[in-house]
Amino acid sequence: MTKTSITIPDDIYQQAKVATDNFSALVAVALERYLRINQIEKAKASFGKWQGRGDASVKIVNALRAEEGRNNAGHSH
Repeated sequence: MTKTSITIPDDIYQQAKVATDNFSALVAVALERYLRINQIEKAKASFGKWQGRGDASVKIVNALRAEEGRNNAGHSH
């Protein structure tokens, strides 16, 4: 766990305090949901990025993995 300090508008804080007596848990859940939604939006934005390329995506990825000095997280080509 990390302890941190945040600054939020008073009205939002007051609404949160009415909603729960565990403000930290509320903030943690809200951040988790925000980050999940953000990941989904990034994934949606990347759909179709491979279209229009001459090679299949597998061939492009394997060529990138074959480049010397790349960190492939244990993947091989």
